[in-house]
Amino acid sequence: MTTTHFQDLQQLISTGLNDNQRTAVLHDREALLIIAGAGSGKTRVITTRIAHLIANNGVEPHQVVALTFTNKAAGEMKERLLQLLQGIHRLPFIGTFHSYCLQLLRSYPALTGMPQFTILDADDQQDLIKKIMKQYALAKYITASQITFAISRHKNRVAAGNLAAMEIGVIPMFKEIYLQYEAEKASSRCLDFDDLILKVLEGMQKNSEFQQQLQQRVRHILVDEYQDTSDVQHQLLLAMATQNKALAIDSMCAVGDEDQSIYSWRGATVANMLKFQTDFAPVTTVKIEQNYRSVQPILQAANDVIANNTMRNPKELWSTRTASNRILRITCGSGDQEAETIATVVQLMSTKKVMPDIAILYRTHYQSRNIEEALIHKAIPYKIIGGIRFYERKEIKDLLAYLRLVVNPFDKISLLRIVNVPARGLGEKFEEELLKMWQQQPFMDFKQVLTFMAADTETALTPTKKRAVQSFLQLYGSIDPADSPSMILKQIINHVEYTTYLNAAYDLQEAQAKQENVQEFIQAIDIFEQKHANITGLLESFLHEVSLLQESGDKDEQTPAVLMMTLHAAKGLEFDTVIMAGLEEGLLPSQRSLNTNEDLEEERRLMYVGMTRAKEHLVISNAHTRYTFGQLVSQAPSRFLDELPGKLVQTVDLEQLPRFQVRTVLEQWISGHPLMHNSYQAPKTTMAAQKSSYTPSAYSPYSSNKASTPTTTAPKAPWYKKQTVYHEKFGTGIVTDVEKAPDQDFYVTAIFKVGQKKILSKFLTKSA
Repeated sequence: MTTTHFQDLQQLISTGLNDNQRTAVLHDREALLIIAGAGSGKTRVITTRIAHLIANNGVEPHQVVALTFTNKAAGEMKERLLQLLQGIHRLPFIGTFHSYCLQLLRSYPALTGMPQFTILDADDQQDLIKKIMKQYALAKYITASQITFAISRHKNRVAAGNLAAMEIGVIPMFKEIYLQYEAEKASSRCLDFDDLILKVLEGMQKNSEFQQQLQQRVRHILVDEYQDTSDVQHQLLLAMATQNKALAIDSMCAVGDEDQSIYSWRGATVANMLKFQTDFAPVTTVKIEQNYRSVQPILQAANDVIANNTMRNPKELWSTRTASNRILRITCGSGDQEAETIATVVQLMSTKKVMPDIAILYRTHYQSRNIEEALIHKAIPYKIIGGIRFYERKEIKDLLAYLRLVVNPFDKISLLRIVNVPARGLGEKFEEELLKMWQQQPFMDFKQVLTFMAADTETALTPTKKRAVQSFLQLYGSIDPADSPSMILKQIINHVEYTTYLNAAYDLQEAQAKQENVQEFIQAIDIFEQKHANITGLLESFLHEVSLLQESGDKDEQTPAVLMMTLHAAKGLEFDTVIMAGLEEGLLPSQRSLNTNEDLEEERRLMYVGMTRAKEHLVISNAHTRYTFGQLVSQAPSRFLDELPGKLVQTVDLEQLPRFQVRTVLEQWISGHPLMHNSYQAPKTTMAAQKSSYTPSAYSPYSSNKASTPTTTAPKAPWYKKQTVYHEKFGTGIVTDVEKAPDQDFYVTAIFKVGQKKILSKFLTKSA
């Protein structure tokens, strides 16, 4: 390395880092925990620390291992390190846990007992599981994807080798399946991805000589995003770095932020950040709290929200970038008004900023549908990151194809798409015969062609295929085109058992997401019916409307577009303006998170991640009502909204404002001016008022995020708004209203997954 490059590195360390970053870089020995807040420059710290070890401390590159969670992060670190260490002939290992463990298994074949082995990909793994399931006749009770998920979950826990500690859950004969799965892999000399880490860990636990050899070779370990490590990964690092509970290498450095731990569903354990300080003791802790991304009001608001979590190392993000009027909380009357308002914000912001600097974030993909439609109606180009446009998702296109055949029985493309979806045992050969016969009989519709094929002796359909064709025809024979589109769609879904098909064809998370998309599609039809109740040919009109929406979406990759994505997909990104939609109980926090405090804290971390993506402006929205399962349901505002600091957030309820005035309010805020009082009134209670009053008080639509004084009060009750309750039939719900009932009881109105219900409190229990 040249003297010039050495001087460049020295200058970076002395003048290019803040004091805490410099402390983290120069810490040479023992264990170091770097708590790196969002936007605090952690990648710069990691790469500079590696460069410092090699250039200034004489550490050989092969003595350094840096572990990441994505190839993208590893690539960025390598790129920066090459700039800092120009002239170096060999970089240290920088890569994912799996790639490093694979390298070790190839270098030490004794760890697997197999000189050569194959790594099973996801499809190979599923095929093997299906084969085992067939032997146990379990296909009716569980899916291969659910078993695969359960096996991976088990292997990512510390007790992976302990069958007695195995969490069986609802999967029948899971231990037997697991043992046979492992035996089949061994006989085929195969490993799955989880085995790569487990085999190395087992090797070090059982072979002290191998462990010592590795520790003598690797003297410095750095781990990025430590909050995303699983139990097994934490144990692997302990084995790599310690002997007899003492550090056996020169330095162990973990970089992370438990406030951004949002991947528990794939095995991440936020507690690992907290355990690091005892498991690798003695540990020096350095907090990097200066943020180089966001203006101070956004950081302060994010700090106030995340401070409500208990599983964290306290820290306080701060910035030298002062500003005012940068956070707007808007409440809308409905999901449709929210979508239109978001589109208006984008439209107004795009005159000041380039489109890709604006992001719309939401909890789950199905929330994108009405926002997409609002953007299309305003001719605003958009791109969905980590997902697909709503009407281009497979499950939606499948159901659209079923509906199109009702309107147009000559639609060959739609028929071929769904004649074997869900699978009916009608393969490619059948489809070829179908097309061939249709070409010979061009004036027949699909029902006539299929009927002819089922009866024709020359086609020689097997009894199974004949039954499949007859069932398909039976569906369309029972559909009345004059029925409402929503009724027809539900009839199709029920007849073909489409939900069962999704559960069987996809893993648990993906199947759930697709079911939510289907439910949103049903709601889209319901809303269309209500808006166009007086027109004839309702189904055909709806299909034409969808076609126009699909065509209007700008597919030119070069066109600047607003970005849309889930909060999970936004992690690691940054934007000038962030719009967070759907801040309501059941959405954020999600319905599934309301039963445990641990899950609820992860939802709050998602909120925090979304807020800290914003550099200049942050818009947070919720709606009073949304369509759920075909019903217009009252929505309780997210509990996280009450945690925002009122002095930094401008709040406006747009429900009763005319459209032109909504635009005026938004223009006023975007221009940097405080929102002024106006005459429109709307009902509102805050958490503090809800606990003591059940009569909403009038308020100006423009307000700070503070509790208003209730106009009347009711007797104090053990039930209050936003409380989480449980009902034996309806499950977990969120209280939206409480009324006094006879005999010292209360009527509790709550939102459940099935919709809103009014129930006597004696039939409810408090679940949180």
